[in-house]
Amino acid sequence: MLTRVRAYLSAERADAIIVPSNDPHFGEYVQKHFCIRALLSGFDGSAGTLVITLSEAALWTDSRYFIQAEEQLSGTGIHLMKMGVDGVPDIVSWLNERIDSGGTVLLDGALFSAAEYVSYRKSLNARVVGIADPFDTILPEREPLYFRPVILHEETYSGLSVTAKRKMIFAGDRTDLRICRILTRCDDIMWLCNIRGSDVDYNPVALSYALLFRDKILLFACKEAFEEPALKYLVSQQVEILPYNSFYDVCEKLASDDSIHFLSPASSTSMRLESIFADVKHFGYETRTEGEVAYRKSIKNSVELEGFRKANLLDGIAWCRILKYIEDNIASGTLNEHSIAQQLVAYRSASPDYSGESFEPIVAFNANAASAHYSAGSDEEAAVVTAQGFLLIDTGAHYPFGTTDTTRTIPLSELTSTQIADYTAVLKGMIELSMATFVKGTTGYQLDILARQPLISRGRLFFHGTGHGIGHYLCVHEGPQSIRMDRDSGVALLPGMVQSNEPALYIEGEYGIRTENVLVVEHFTENEFGTFYRFETLTLVPIATSCIDREQLGDKCVEWLNNYHKRVYKKIAPHLRDEEAIWLKNKCRPI
Repeated sequence: MLTRVRAYLSAERADAIIVPSNDPHFGEYVQKHFCIRALLSGFDGSAGTLVITLSEAALWTDSRYFIQAEEQLSGTGIHLMKMGVDGVPDIVSWLNERIDSGGTVLLDGALFSAAEYVSYRKSLNARVVGIADPFDTILPEREPLYFRPVILHEETYSGLSVTAKRKMIFAGDRTDLRICRILTRCDDIMWLCNIRGSDVDYNPVALSYALLFRDKILLFACKEAFEEPALKYLVSQQVEILPYNSFYDVCEKLASDDSIHFLSPASSTSMRLESIFADVKHFGYETRTEGEVAYRKSIKNSVELEGFRKANLLDGIAWCRILKYIEDNIASGTLNEHSIAQQLVAYRSASPDYSGESFEPIVAFNANAASAHYSAGSDEEAAVVTAQGFLLIDTGAHYPFGTTDTTRTIPLSELTSTQIADYTAVLKGMIELSMATFVKGTTGYQLDILARQPLISRGRLFFHGTGHGIGHYLCVHEGPQSIRMDRDSGVALLPGMVQSNEPALYIEGEYGIRTENVLVVEHFTENEFGTFYRFETLTLVPIATSCIDREQLGDKCVEWLNNYHKRVYKKIAPHLRDEEAIWLKNKCRPI
């Protein structure tokens, strides 16, 4: 396949092409139609950028995928570039060593943000040329686009009508301007329009664009895919559905209207989209990088929060059953990573409200868990799980009223003192962050050290983020807020924001440990010193206690853990069979 790409480059008199992982909607998961990087390289992790020249190829990915990428790129001739590792060049440096100012680098203008394009144009020696998608020609075997049914997400779940959301979005804008907000992120559009789809694996979204006005919404999607209740509702909310492929044409027509002020989120404005509005006098980026819609979406209302609590209750029931199932069957030699994941899906499916997994299940035994996003796709690929070491399970589910994301690391045998200390440090970091009280205006960047300090004190560290936002029956990874050490989102944590709390540790070739709960910011107190917030924990899944060093964990964290388990038992036990409730009571005993 690389040969075909190089033939295309030669025909176009170009020297290189940059192939990203995303689609034109800048979501985490994409249809196979857009999985060109994976098709060309064999690396199917969710994050990575492939660069192909006339004689070489290299792929950049982050620490979550180093082990996976090394295995999948073996023998392909594609060099793995480990992002963030000392001595590893970035894409620009690598290309500048190979292509001079007389060369040309191509990229698909719909797949790169305008900011990325400008950055490449300024820093590359070569000329950067934006092109239309070339892979229909290069790879005629690529998967076609598809559009699956679109359903109404009723206001009993969403808590607000489309009209109310539209008014909320424009509440802070000047009233004398005719403003159009340009939306390309599918999850923003689903939230705004109270609809859900299944065009992308694990994310309940429909491929779509939208133009948001004060008095209406132009929704670009496949109208034939909409169920009748959704169509009727959208009409009542002043939403007009136009063909998906007409989005750019309509934008070009509207761009000539000087009475409209166009606003677009900087994070999801492609080079192709910006080129349409480049000469428009009244075009600009939203004050918030990810846009006003994404920001409002991140602050869940009371109806949505009650939905999250219900979703975590149902998920907690399924989790208790899978944990007991593993314990009951571990000695049989019949368990493997994939079968455990499928059994958890079966337990979740017992609820009529279960609407699918929120991401590809991660069930990783011992050394496999050292790869943060490892997943066995079949029984043939999966490791047999036996009574030794650790088993890490990280899964989540969708329900019409909320989305879940939980990780537990399960001890399967007697552990070494190092393993116990590592497990305790990860758990302590999770609890320290859970107990945080903070002043209004605090960002996740400022709180991140609470989760990392117990590991840092032992000379240990993990390199991914500590926490991400979570969508309401939407994307399990959602912004704009985050909790991480490497960059500050600049978005303060506010009541109603739901995010994960997942410190971890990975020892390559041996084991991985991660403990994850979901939190929501709530109001704590207000006085002459200011306004203060804290977290409510939403997850209701027992945490393994047999491998905890109580002295290392400390009295305050022990108290938190005992109170947490008391709450888990109180909430979950009434929904279990007698033998399951007895099992749970034992797992929730104070330490």
